[in-house]
Amino acid sequence: MTEIETHLAKSCRIGVENEVSIDGDLGHLGHDPQLANKILKKRRDEMARRMRLLDPRQRVGGVPHEVIKTQMAVKQAAIDAEQAEDAFYAQSAELQDQILQAVESMKATRARERQMEVVDYSLANLRKEQRREYELSDPDALKKYVLPDPDDPANPLGPSSMLKFSSEGKQNPELKRQGREAMASWLAAQVQEKQDREAHEKGLDRMHDDRAMLAAHVRGVCEDNEIKEQQDAKCEEAAENVRLAQLALERKKAKKAADDAWKQRHIDSVVNSERMTESCDSKVGITGRFLKAEYKRLSLEEEQDVYNSNARQLINKWSTKQALKEEEAAEAARINCSVAVLAALEEERARQQQERRMRIIEENKKLAAAKREADKDERKEYFKYDP
Repeated sequence: MTEIETHLAKSCRIGVENEVSIDGDLGHLGHDPQLANKILKKRRDEMARRMRLLDPRQRVGGVPHEVIKTQMAVKQAAIDAEQAEDAFYAQSAELQDQILQAVESMKATRARERQMEVVDYSLANLRKEQRREYELSDPDALKKYVLPDPDDPANPLGPSSMLKFSSEGKQNPELKRQGREAMASWLAAQVQEKQDREAHEKGLDRMHDDRAMLAAHVRGVCEDNEIKEQQDAKCEEAAENVRLAQLALERKKAKKAADDAWKQRHIDSVVNSERMTESCDSKVGITGRFLKAEYKRLSLEEEQDVYNSNARQLINKWSTKQALKEEEAAEAARINCSVAVLAALEEERARQQQERRMRIIEENKKLAAAKREADKDERKEYFKYDP
């Protein structure tokens, strides 16, 4: 049997706690023990967290110093181990470097010794002409150099003798003279070719200059003609502008004269109209309506009709106001009557309540007196001595 884990749970009473099993509600998870163990672990962690929160020292001060010291010691031990390992690797690397440097220095010393031995042997047993490095610094190397000659049996050329060297045949005077004559002819041909080319270029430049002069002359003539044409066009444009300005001035004068004549006719027609002369009050058209343009004022009969209509409207309005006043007065009287009735009802209700209260008080007094009498009789009966 495993021990049932419990935790403290608040009860209904203040300050009282009960121990309750933390796995009492996991009976239905018997088929999945892994899930049940996972839920139990979470509940244990939550219980531990709540216990830490319920402890004032842990809640305010945090984790205990012993735990922190243990963690710091473990961390410091890990750091020291890592530093010791780094120091070991650094020492090993330095030792290997020293060994390699010693080996390299030994190799360099051995090579230097072999070189010195070779030099000493050469100085002791060989002449300077027999030494290998003598060919590199021989001052008479150019003097001793012989041009290759395929006809020389002392220096056979071997497979490369099919080539033609530039030094071949240079020692023959006739060939040298022919070469100099050919060189002179080549140089003369080159000089003549250069002179011909320069003459041709000068001819081309002269032709281009002549064509440029002709083009400049033609361009000048064209520009002069263009300027003259522009001047003639400007003169024609100025004359046309003067003619158009004269036509515009004449049209403006004619339009002003026509506008003045129309305004004068309009003034004459307005001044001489029946509306301005007041020959009639109003004119009626063929439709039976007043002509607005000729309407001046109402006739005496129409004006009297207007007055009569206004008077009827005033009388109707005054009658309406009077009826409203009478209706408001009747409504106020009904309201006052209702208020008076309600006030009387309230007074009657208050009076009835007061009477009821007084009757209740009187009844209570009677009951209190009867109770006092009963208590007194009961006390007498209780204290009465009956041997």
